Amino acid sequence: MTLKIYRPFLFISFFLALFSCKKDIGNYDYTELNALGEITGLPAEVSAVYGKNLKITPAVKFTQDPNFDESKYSFEWTYIGPNGLGGSKLFSLAKTRNIDMVMQVVAGNYTAYYNITDNASGVKYSTKFTLKVVNEINEGWIMMNEANGKARVDMLSLNTNNSFDLIIDLLATTGSELKLEGMPVMTYTYNTGLLVGPDAISYGIYLGTDQGTTKVDPNSFKWTKTMGLSYEMYGDIPVGFYADVIRQKSGSSSYMIGKGNAYYYERVLGIYYSTPINYINEEQKIFEVAPFIGSNHVSITTPVIFYDKTNRRFVRHSGSAATSTTIPDPDVTQKLFSYSTGMDLLYMRWVPFNGGEVFSILKDPSNSKRYLARFNPTNNAQSYYSEVIATDFSNAEYYAINPEFGYIFYTIGSKIYQYDMVYKTTKLMADFGSKKICYFNFYEFKNTTKYTGSNKLMVGLYETGVSNGTEGSLNIYTVPSLNGDIILDKSYSGFGRIKSLTYRER
Repeated sequence: MTLKIYRPFLFISFFLALFSCKKDIGNYDYTELNALGEITGLPAEVSAVYGKNLKITPAVKFTQDPNFDESKYSFEWTYIGPNGLGGSKLFSLAKTRNIDMVMQVVAGNYTAYYNITDNASGVKYSTKFTLKVVNEINEGWIMMNEANGKARVDMLSLNTNNSFDLIIDLLATTGSELKLEGMPVMTYTYNTGLLVGPDAISYGIYLGTDQGTTKVDPNSFKWTKTMGLSYEMYGDIPVGFYADVIRQKSGSSSYMIGKGNAYYYERVLGIYYSTPINYINEEQKIFEVAPFIGSNHVSITTPVIFYDKTNRRFVRHSGSAATSTTIPDPDVTQKLFSYSTGMDLLYMRWVPFNGGEVFSILKDPSNSKRYLARFNPTNNAQSYYSEVIATDFSNAEYYAINPEFGYIFYTIGSKIYQYDMVYKTTKLMADFGSKKICYFNFYEFKNTTKYTGSNKLMVGLYETGVSNGTEGSLNIYTVPSLNGDIILDKSYSGFGRIKSLTYRER
């Protein structure tokens, strides 16, 4: 009985519906969509300079809005950039019709979009373009200087003409939040290889005074409190701690010396600067370490050499060990000196000369005699030991080891001398008269494929009797073979007195 009633009902319902649909055909009113007609004033490639104002004022036309009432629309400028994890994501640049802003996007080429949404229909229109950002402060020599009795960072910034522009007070020029206090100590740069810490920085630019050490953003030089060195340290940090020396070991690992202690950092393994490694397990004693790190920043297998000031001896650190070890003396037939020298260390550096050796200048604590000691840190083989018989060497203020020929350079006041350890001869290389030397080093680039100037002697000078923050200068020399005169390549001036110098590589 139910079926007899239900079937006619379905039939009638279907018939009425079909009749109704057929009857409505052609009775709808259609409204043309308000579509984006054209955009002018927005080039296919937009060039911007980091830290400077970018202004874009595109003219927009919609098909149903000839006068373009911008209150009817929403706007957004976006670009695709790296997400810090090896991938990419979409970033918002501005939510205004036009752009009139200081560019804060890191230098690079980006795919970008100008997005306009019709609020009434909800339809979004996107116009694609390329955003090319260049940074005028992108690469160059960063100098930790003394200026008017205070620490100041100046920079020789590489420009598009492959020459250098002088930037006085880099932090103030870039609007950095970092305000340096105290006297200048050091600056150092290296590629850490990992985006670590709360600021996800993968390239360390370290700036240090006797009041503390910190990183800054490697592209903008902006600063936050969490960039301080203490955020790379674990455990008890000595009061008033600052770094005397930071040096890359290889890859993402590094060493640091501060307050007479040595520390090791391995980012891949998650080993922070923590318990000092200047400790000998067999003796169960800590020692004070001299502020020198004898290491090859390329090889992870080459041991690192420190100098134990407490016991006047060379010690070694290997791998990611938590402590250091003493160095056994060679067999008597190959021994030139004892690694427990009993002397004070004046200078030490690893150089690639003779396959890679540690050069050290030692002083006999009982007299004014100085000695040169050389050895291979990998196999402990000793290659040289002799008293340095050089002009006025006991009054030397700065030392530098030529990495190619092994010449010993040293300074006294305004003069540069070169000592040949083979012939034991001294040669006056330069006399700057009223200027005094304040920085002296053979700079070691990290990327030696791109940068090939490791044989350049860097000499920082300042005019005595002048203290206005512009009395400093920098001379860069090439050192020839056969004890030839050093050759001046470049000279820059107009900044502070250089205390430490590093190169921001790209």
